[in-house]
Parts: sequence; structure tokens; C-alpha cells
Amino acid sequence: MKVICAGAAKTGTKSIATALRLLGYDKVYDVEEAIEYAFEEWEAVWGGSVPNLDRMFDKVYSEKVEAVVDLPHSYFFDEFLQRWPEAKVILMVREPDEWFESYEKMTSRAVGRYQVLWIFYYLSPTLRRLLKWYYNLSVITLGEVNPHPLLWKKFLKRHNTYVRATVPKPQLLEFNVQQGWKPLCDFLGKEAPEIPFPCENQADDPCNVADRMMRETWIAKKMIREIKIIVSLFFLAIAFLFTYLLC
Repeated sequence: MKVICAGAAKTGTKSIATALRLLGYDKVYDVEEAIEYAFEEWEAVWGGSVPNLDRMFDKVYSEKVEAVVDLPHSYFFDEFLQRWPEAKVILMVREPDEWFESYEKMTSRAVGRYQVLWIFYYLSPTLRRLLKWYYNLSVITLGEVNPHPLLWKKFLKRHNTYVRATVPKPQLLEFNVQQGWKPLCDFLGKEAPEIPFPCENQADDPCNVADRMMRETWIAKKMIREIKIIVSLFFLAIAFLFTYLLC
């Protein structure tokens, strides 16, 4: 582990993940990778059934993972730093009001886009499991699932203060993605690419992180298969009933 990105969600996490990949870091694990490769391990953390993260670190993050970004990694940055004390830490920062507005917009869009799934909540065990994972992560970090300006902004301020107090100053970079390549590359000892700094996961992006997580992760694919089976069985039952009534 070489880089731990401790910035909260919606502080440019997707942009810096792409930037780190462009700089040559191998296996940059974002929230999608946390779901894809460590869903059950983080699920156990939410449930309080594991005393520490050591087993998950050994199983998932010790195998050539060079950087972690976004939730749940950023919230547990101190655990990662304790395991990899030589890693450099990047605290992405953003003005709290702007941050809250962006986070709220992304959350509201995701809820509106996928609210139809609630029809299947009691019929799909995988959907319930996935939603519970998101719910527990939100409660543990933000303190409240629904957008709440006071609680969410207090989380951001507390989190940033804790990062600054925990990480040795020579190992910490406070970084706003609008600063571009120079401070990041100077901190990491890398040469800046001759391309613009990435700008990803805008709140109104039609393929933002929420959409990718709901389409591309293994558990989302399993959920979709489950729902398709439920819908197929429903229409088969209707067809059978209709045929029976006509006979």
C-alpha cells in the first residue's frame, strides 16, 4: 500500500482515483472494488462480528493493492495507516456547503433513479442485503442516511480534523482536485502527465458511481438476475391463471 486517500466521498474521489491510475499505481481500490472484492468482509465489519480489519487486509488489500480511495476506505484511513505506516495520505478537501450540495444531489438522483427497486424489497434477498450494506455504511460514516446538512457537514469537519491530527505532517497532503497535477505529483514524486487532470463523477453524470455500482458489481448483477426471475415467475403465474380461467 503506497497511497491512502482519506478524503470523504464527493471530494473528488473518482477524479483522484483516475489520476492515480494514470500515474501508474497498480490496483487502485475504490468503493466499487470494496463491493466487488470485499463485500462480505465489510459486511462483517458493519455487523460487528470482527474485532479488527487484519484478516480482510491479508485477504483483500495486501495483494498488490497500491492505493485506496473513497468509502469505506477513507473512513477507516487510520486502520490502513496503522497497517501500512509508510504510506502517503491524501486528504481531499472541499468547502462544506458545496460538498453537502453535491452529495445531496448525487444521493437524491440515485434514490429517484432506483426507487422502483423497492417494489422487490421483500422478494429479493440480494436487494435487501445490498441496501442494508449501503444503509449501514451511511449510518456509520455520515450518521444519517437521508441528507441532513448539520449532521453531514459536522461529519466532514470532524473527519478532516481527525485526519490532520492522526497523520504525520510529512506524510500528509491536503489537496483540492481543482489544483491539478502539480501538488499531487510533487507530493508523490511523479512526473505530471501532459493531459488535463481528470474530472469524474459529476452529480448529473449519466454514468456516475451510483449507476456503476448498481450495474457492474457482482452483487448488483446477482440482484438483477433475481429480480428477472421474480418478474418472469409473476408473468408465468398470470398467464397460467388466465389460461385456467378461460378453460
